[in-house]
Amino acid sequence: MTFFLTRWFYYLMQFLYGLFGNNYLLTILVVTLLLRLVQIFPDISNRKTQIKMAVVQPKINELQKKYANDPQKLRVEQSKLMKEHGVSTLTSCLPMLITLPLFFCFLSAFRVWGNEETITLMYETAITQTMEEDSAERTAAEEKAMDTFDSFKFLWVHNIWQPDNFLDTDFLIFRMDGEVITKPRNLQALSSVTLANMPLLQKGYTDRSGNTVSGEEIWNKLKELGLAAGEWGNAGNSSGCNACSSCSTDRSGMLLLPDKVDEDIAVRMMGDEAVKEETDPETGAVTKAGTSGADIYASLMKRYPDSLSKDGKTPANGFMILPFLAAGMQLLSSIIMMRRSKKDNAGNQQAKQMNAMLYFMPIMSILICLSSTTAFAFYWTISGIIQLASTLIINAIFDRKKAKTEVAK
Repeated sequence: MTFFLTRWFYYLMQFLYGLFGNNYLLTILVVTLLLRLVQIFPDISNRKTQIKMAVVQPKINELQKKYANDPQKLRVEQSKLMKEHGVSTLTSCLPMLITLPLFFCFLSAFRVWGNEETITLMYETAITQTMEEDSAERTAAEEKAMDTFDSFKFLWVHNIWQPDNFLDTDFLIFRMDGEVITKPRNLQALSSVTLANMPLLQKGYTDRSGNTVSGEEIWNKLKELGLAAGEWGNAGNSSGCNACSSCSTDRSGMLLLPDKVDEDIAVRMMGDEAVKEETDPETGAVTKAGTSGADIYASLMKRYPDSLSKDGKTPANGFMILPFLAAGMQLLSSIIMMRRSKKDNAGNQQAKQMNAMLYFMPIMSILICLSSTTAFAFYWTISGIIQLASTLIINAIFDRKKAKTEVAK
């Protein structure tokens, strides 16, 4: 999380999250409202441009006929005409130019938040293994971890930090994990620079009981329990290059779920389950198999419920409702804007742009929401609903003004 906009969005959400008593959904709803409030001004500007284009378009059609054989002269005269009427083609693209960067910054901020919540749950679950069985201290710690997991639930979704999805597959660059608990591979994929820059591991957090835990304490405890390796704050070989994209897989510093864990730690964390045997296919010799951090993580996370299942064995997190609802809002907004453009006779060029984007954004919304957190899908769905409502309201206001102007004439 090195890009400044991503950091701002993340800290804004964290501030509101604390302000609203650790309520995820209310935080996301308010952030979405604030963002759409900022974006409403470009929407109004775009609507004004459409009205101006409706007036200019007949003259542009005349120029196209007049200079059909002279494209260079046509561009000059067309630019001159649009300048005289105060029409800017950039204005019509402004909402998209603003929306896309914000979309990806929010996607990154939600990814950071989701990784932090997963690490928090792993930490709170792991420390229960350090206490005596059947002790009051261990019971309290287990209840705290379960409360954290229960806070992740949202209607039909068991874990808001996992996708609202029942698929488990890779499609192009989109990795879809529809399980309730984050897979070990997703934690192992976090680079050293990502972990070193993670706010949770830098500043720590305050748990639901009001206890403050430092980032260094979290990391050292995870190391002690075989779930992490490397020194706290070590960003690996990429620490001096400002976290460029080429460092995204660097794990030479801090890393989660190491490949090998000390046998004593494995037995402490997993009991008899840690004792595994391997048989050499050539000699038939039986040896003890090594235990990894991923093995310990998988063993710990078995305690959480997985009542929703797609095949009776593998837990599934959702029914894909939010991804398709978000796409539906995007598609409906695009259709309304395209029809408005045709109604205003705003020009073939703008109509072509809208036709090209009609299905692109909805399809991208589905794929991204299926491979991202439910929290982000919820944000994107609410954003689409607000955008649709604001478009209808803005159109109604301008139609009323247009009607009054025609009556006055």
